[in-house]
Amino acid sequence: MWVEDSLFRVPKEPFQQESDVFWTMFSLPQGDGIVVEGSSDENPIRLRGTSKNDFEQLLKSLLHRLAAELQQPNLPNSIEQWTSVLKLSTMWCFEKLRQASIDALAESGIGPVDKVALSHRYHIKDWLLPALNELARRPEPITTEEAKRMGVDIALKLASIRERGAVTAQSHCLHCSYRRNENITVGSCRDRRLQNCDFSDQIRSMFSAFDL
Repeated sequence: MWVEDSLFRVPKEPFQQESDVFWTMFSLPQGDGIVVEGSSDENPIRLRGTSKNDFEQLLKSLLHRLAAELQQPNLPNSIEQWTSVLKLSTMWCFEKLRQASIDALAESGIGPVDKVALSHRYHIKDWLLPALNELARRPEPITTEEAKRMGVDIALKLASIRERGAVTAQSHCLHCSYRRNENITVGSCRDRRLQNCDFSDQIRSMFSAFDL
């Protein structure tokens, strides 16, 4: 396989077995006289738009799943490396690798901003609502850098929930001491008791397009 400026000689089987995209690619009928991509070093499969670093991290994870007698490479060991695996496994439908990368990132302790960004980009539905809820509750405002990482549209909607919304006891704020139907305005001076509130209803309403 050709990635950027490098040729990777890799076995076809794990790609075909683990990825729906590559299974379809390798299963296409080939006519007589047609030179098939991947049949030789001179005619490799060209993975355009893929970075060499991302591909190397995918290979680490994919080849780690081969038979025990093969020499296994080290698994990715950082958030950035597992994000590379998540990116390519999502794009190429490596379902097992995708789940492995999601599990590894969750165990790495990434923060809610990164969870929002990754869940939106790579369709990790289970992460989005809890991460948005955590950001809605925290006393500190959303920073410019965090807004860039999450995306301006998400950041503005989250800011609306945090700073200009009205929170009521009917919003399932089960752990705080607000009386029923007592409105609390969320302004620049946030009440720290809001850290115990559940903003799920407001988030679902504001982010209705996300099907939370």
